[in-house]
Amino acid sequence: MNDGGMKWSMTRVLSVFLIVGIFGCSSREGEKKQATNDGPVISFGEPEYVGSEKCKDCHWREHDSWKHTLHSKFVQTANEDTVIGDFERKNKLRVNVSRRAPRMAGKKIAATMFRKDGKYYVNTIGPDWKAHDYEISEVIGINRRQNYITKFPNGELHVLPVEWIVDRRAWVDYFGLKDYYPGQGRYWSDAGRIWQIKCGSCHVTGMRVNYDKESGSFDTKWADLGIGCEACHGPGSNHIKAAKEYFEQEKETIVNPAKLPWRQRAMVCGQCHNWGMSTVEVSPSKEGFPKRYAFAQGYLPGKSLYLYYIENPEEERKHHQQYNEWQEGEHSAAGIMCTTCHGVHEEGAHKSPHKSQTRAAGDVLCTKCHTTTKKKGAHRIHTFGSCVGCHMPRTIGHEHSHTFKFISPEVSLRAGGVHKAPNSCSSCHYHKDTPLINLVEFLDAVKKEDMPKPFSAHGK
Repeated sequence: MNDGGMKWSMTRVLSVFLIVGIFGCSSREGEKKQATNDGPVISFGEPEYVGSEKCKDCHWREHDSWKHTLHSKFVQTANEDTVIGDFERKNKLRVNVSRRAPRMAGKKIAATMFRKDGKYYVNTIGPDWKAHDYEISEVIGINRRQNYITKFPNGELHVLPVEWIVDRRAWVDYFGLKDYYPGQGRYWSDAGRIWQIKCGSCHVTGMRVNYDKESGSFDTKWADLGIGCEACHGPGSNHIKAAKEYFEQEKETIVNPAKLPWRQRAMVCGQCHNWGMSTVEVSPSKEGFPKRYAFAQGYLPGKSLYLYYIENPEEERKHHQQYNEWQEGEHSAAGIMCTTCHGVHEEGAHKSPHKSQTRAAGDVLCTKCHTTTKKKGAHRIHTFGSCVGCHMPRTIGHEHSHTFKFISPEVSLRAGGVHKAPNSCSSCHYHKDTPLINLVEFLDAVKKEDMPKPFSAHGK
């Protein structure tokens, strides 16, 4: 074949390949477009929880940094690495039984914590007024304090009546005989204190209560101990299915809180950092059960939290109140959300999280936004201290106020003492013999010197 014939043949071959390639690409593009317009090729049912280990397969960096957080360690299986209470030396808690108790009133009773064959136990008074050895199945907390869960024969989970306080290295009574008694309704082993109804969904991820009223038994299951990926992103089974079979729908089958409208983003945190009760009643139920769940039963990330949760700041034991208080403050009005100050896992696995998982430590975080604060009024009376000390005082146990409002000593004065209503000054400037009025009048003088608005301790 001469050179001209060979060139002509090669041209024909290349033309054929080009035509096939164009039609082939057009065909595949058409299939892709059709699939996108007509809906997914695979059928997605109701998503199910799969556990954080499944997320690790693709999102290993996020998973690794999440493992550094306290969320991942909120509830853990009891073993020698997770139990931080003293079960060997300082292992007894003695309390005087409540005077209101129909039996043993005023009597001194001791609970004993001990180890046996690699397991951990608490010997304490149970629902029958007799002492039993209760095996610990899981622990709650590993930072400031620690509580201990035991499982009853019918599957009920209860938090045992001893709590370990890390700073004090001491045991304290927790819904035990000091203030309550068996059958009273709030005693640790009563039906009103069943962990699956009172606390569970904010301590583990993807919990299913599974209560059978006929047998009176629980077969409770969960996807993760602690606050796992799906607690904030929603159940992930469809996301995994989409990633494997139809990646165009991958982002549509999971919730990314960072892309939610700001109120809904804060609600993801608020589902647990909140106090109140569920909008739905406990079902099935029996006599002695709480009327409602103490968490937002049925809520999923991306939904409107108030449709699932009744905020009730009048509860006897306020706890994890940050979302409630945030809504009262200026930060909420300005759209400053939880994730503005707190990191989750986007900081990267190579960085250790600060206390409370804040994006920066102490005043550095506050002054990134509050750059114009001047040393006038109360801001000029301290040569040291911090924004947090005055604007986020401890108001409930170890928990800091999240209204970000300065709480005047006048609040404590009117309430009848610091023990009834903490304030921003008394955490540092407090002595039992020092009248609160002194602090109030001092601040009054400072404010009058620098500010046009008068401030009075007498409400005038």
